[in-house]
Amino acid sequence: MGSLLWTYYGIVTPGEYLVSTVNGFGVLAESIYVLIFLFFVPKPRILKTVALVLALNVIFPVIMIVGTRTAFGYAKTRSNSMGFICAALNIIMYGSPLSAIKTVVKTRSVKYMPFWLSFLLFLNGAIWAVYALLLHDVFLLVPNGMGFFLGTVQLLIYTFYRNAKPNKEDEEEALAPSLPLLS
Repeated sequence: MGSLLWTYYGIVTPGEYLVSTVNGFGVLAESIYVLIFLFFVPKPRILKTVALVLALNVIFPVIMIVGTRTAFGYAKTRSNSMGFICAALNIIMYGSPLSAIKTVVKTRSVKYMPFWLSFLLFLNGAIWAVYALLLHDVFLLVPNGMGFFLGTVQLLIYTFYRNAKPNKEDEEEALAPSLPLLS
């Protein structure tokens, strides 16, 4: 969803060819990943999963694109509105691994917060933030600057807890079964 909307943002914003091409490749890679994922979904959950994938990866982006095209006649306004939408989704993406921090602190174990995910989010945020600074693009700078900051926080927490002695009692409580997203 994010890559598709960033691709559209790159198309409607003059001079943002790199944003549209990189994210266009992201759309292709994400589509392949989702198709492989759908291949392995258990049969009883396939309809709900396909519906969720279609809602998030097709219907929502189409509504956003068609909505901005019809609501805003000026290209600059269309670009700004897509910039706000993409920036908000990017901030959510960068913040999502932070949900593991509570478990890491409680269990004193980093096995629930993969190092490479934190490191690559940090690196991705840094690279796009530098690119945004060079282009003076606030819609790229704000979410990726926050991604760089949140990635730094995650790496610091990882560094602090990587050699800590795990708290076994809290680990069982922190990992208590929860309801699945799709039941």
